[in-house]
Amino acid sequence: MSMTRNDLIALVRRLIADEQAAGFTAGGSLEQPEGTQELLNYLDRAVAEYSGREASRGNPRFLSSFVPVKGDKVPDDFLFFAGAVPISVDGGIVDFYGPASTLPARYFARLPYISAFKERDELPHRQDDLMTVAALAAIYALNKQEYNVSQDLALLGMGPAGGGAPVAVSGEQGAERGAS
Repeated sequence: MSMTRNDLIALVRRLIADEQAAGFTAGGSLEQPEGTQELLNYLDRAVAEYSGREASRGNPRFLSSFVPVKGDKVPDDFLFFAGAVPISVDGGIVDFYGPASTLPARYFARLPYISAFKERDELPHRQDDLMTVAALAAIYALNKQEYNVSQDLALLGMGPAGGGAPVAVSGEQGAERGAS
């Protein structure tokens, strides 16, 4: 089953209980920036976050390659090199540590941004990727005034190592309860 950009925005609206576009209006403007564009911004942020996490786990689906040329820019979807390569990237510009090579370099790539597609374009992303991206975008939308989303990310299994969930404290509380 394929999904269009509009379908994905509708899914995010369902996840944040805004199907009538009351909280995030369909338009959006400089005076009232909430709108479809803001949801697209959250979706793009979610794509970047999800891609970075999957790439850091070494997910082979995020591998790509290019032939580096000294002085050229790295691809737009470039995250980081896969393995050790004698290449440095400064400001998105390729430079070699030694003699230039014509061999392809493998790198981890970001998924395409959702905003890069037109409203009715079918998205090339896998269904599981889209579901995770939609859930992340919903977290960002619901927490737009909050800056710490670690608890929400933990619910998606994307939290910091060690969880991040509150730990129950035993001791005095239990003793007081037993004494009454």
